[in-house]
Amino acid sequence: MRQLLPEIMRSRNRIMAALFVAVFGAVLARAGQLQLVDRGMLVEKSREITQRTLTLNSLRGDIYDSRLEKLATSVASGTLSVHGAIMKEPGEIFLRLSEFLDMDYEALAKKLEGASRYAVVKRNLNGEETEAAEALRIEGVTVEKGYKRVYPNGTLAAHLLGFVGVDGRGLEGLELALNDSLMAPPRKIQVTSDKRGRVILNSAEEAQEAPRGGSVILTLDRRIQQIAERAIAAAVERNNAKSGMAIAVRPSTGEIVASAIYPGYDPNSYGDAEVEARRNMILTDPFEPGSTFKVFTVAAGLEEGIISPDSVFYCENGLYKVDGDTAIRDTGNYGDLSVSQIVQKSSNIGAAKIGERIGPRKLHNYLTRFSFGEKSGLAYPAGESAGRLRPVREWHVVDASNISFGQGLSVTALQLVMAVAALGNDGALMRPMLVSRVVDGDGRVVELREPEIIRQVVSPLTARQVTAMMRMVVLKGGTGRKGDMKGYPVAGKTGTSQKWNQATGAYSHDRFIASFVGLAPYENPELCLLVVLDEPWPSYYGGTAAAPVFKEIMEEALPLLDVPPTDGDSPPRWPKADRPTRGAPGVLSDYSGANFVRMPIPKGDKGSAGPIPLLAASAVPGAEGAAGPSGPRMAVPGVMPDVKGLSMREVLDLLSPSELSLEYQGSGLAVSQEPAPGTRTSPGQLARVVFSGR
Repeated sequence: MRQLLPEIMRSRNRIMAALFVAVFGAVLARAGQLQLVDRGMLVEKSREITQRTLTLNSLRGDIYDSRLEKLATSVASGTLSVHGAIMKEPGEIFLRLSEFLDMDYEALAKKLEGASRYAVVKRNLNGEETEAAEALRIEGVTVEKGYKRVYPNGTLAAHLLGFVGVDGRGLEGLELALNDSLMAPPRKIQVTSDKRGRVILNSAEEAQEAPRGGSVILTLDRRIQQIAERAIAAAVERNNAKSGMAIAVRPSTGEIVASAIYPGYDPNSYGDAEVEARRNMILTDPFEPGSTFKVFTVAAGLEEGIISPDSVFYCENGLYKVDGDTAIRDTGNYGDLSVSQIVQKSSNIGAAKIGERIGPRKLHNYLTRFSFGEKSGLAYPAGESAGRLRPVREWHVVDASNISFGQGLSVTALQLVMAVAALGNDGALMRPMLVSRVVDGDGRVVELREPEIIRQVVSPLTARQVTAMMRMVVLKGGTGRKGDMKGYPVAGKTGTSQKWNQATGAYSHDRFIASFVGLAPYENPELCLLVVLDEPWPSYYGGTAAAPVFKEIMEEALPLLDVPPTDGDSPPRWPKADRPTRGAPGVLSDYSGANFVRMPIPKGDKGSAGPIPLLAASAVPGAEGAAGPSGPRMAVPGVMPDVKGLSMREVLDLLSPSELSLEYQGSGLAVSQEPAPGTRTSPGQLARVVFSGR
């Protein structure tokens, strides 16, 4: 037994040694596996705990007015969040947060009760609040820095600007339409979080500024926008109206200077406003224009040579039946009125008879040339309505009469103001422009918009004849006397239209739209302004409700544009006729003077006796060609075409691509020309055309 004991001890020692070697080997093997095989997996797992990807949202670019005053900008902001998984004492944390945020403890605790991992407590902390939140140093509470959108002028131009959502992306208006320009692509970086959940940047490079988006410069003038918004708000309240709007444009360029709508809303807190209040009615809400539309009917008749300013129409003493049944009424019992007086006194019957003489097809053609029934071409923002002008094949017997005085069709405020602006721009219709240029984050211009002529709607002579009649509207005997002002002679037109009642299928007798549209100064218009009031009461006429608002805005706006006032009444544009006329002052039925046009026209250049903006036409009815005067005529470079028998608009369209200097006189259709058809011409050569027949 004694001999066996040492042997047993040795065996036990060998077993223990073997076990020790085996365990140690297993530990070494596992350590080797962790170091050599599973190292990548473990490192990644560690990173998942301490590192995460942080998205640096771009700093949204600014929106400026034409004078580079900020209308929308982005400022530093913070988002306070909690990470429930690492909060040790939630109750105490909720208490501290409720005190810091001035929130009800129970409401906050309920909100964060289910935040086992992550929950946002409050967004859009300002700079002070962000720093204070970081100073709390609460484990499980983090503050991520970012930016929030701010509109420093509050409600100013809100319907145009729109707003952005919590993610910084545009939701409405220009913010939406130009979102891709205003936002730069976000940048992602890897960050480390400490045990309290606070973010630690991994390098100095990552702490640099977030990528910056581009900025947008508008044609809007903040000063005039403020004037228009203040005036339209006061007018709505004063006239007990449902709503109101005012839009001002530069006739020579198409630039929108102001676009005011009331009621408005504050884009800084857009969620508090009803969807209805955020709608840009100037673009989206068509309405029947009423008597403001008469100027386009008259322009069509003048251009076609069917009427002259002193053509006389019998206005039936205030009651006229069309098609033996439909009654058209005037507010006055007028007998004979000249075309000028029809505009001045706003005679529905006179306008209807002019429309009948023009005929449905020609009238429809001119209205479409003024861009009624189609979108005006405004690039930004989206949502523009085309209004409603039915195809001529759908017109009934009385439609030409009704449409002639602004009933039976609908237009937007933008369409109407641009069309009247064309009359103040010697007949050239401009494309409306709101965005002047876009620059990238480094200040480089990436988009530059310039004035663009859509088409020459009527000749300069016709345009000036109509604006002279509009001048009569604001003088003694006219319906818009309250729209005229001292120092800045106005050419304007009043409008009062009944609203259609869908329930009764007839026009309402107690709901109206009052409007006034005008140009100032009359001699060389700097602004065209439209004022519209929806359902004013008890005064619902355009001349009493809307015209004073026009005057109020213009009186403040024009001096800001450095437009010098004139002394006394505006003189006529042209010499007076040798014989008495019932036409507008300075508008001649038998004009013997000459106008001068230099072609091609430099973009944006215009003047009463100088270059006039025209639209080049590739072909117009009645130009030179093998088919003769009755077939299509084509303008051949370097060759004088046959213009005899063409209207002034057709001659100007035909010759506009040439490099001729054109002198023209008279009105009606071309009866003589120099040089003769087919004659070779050289750049700068003078051509003369005489018109007659009106």
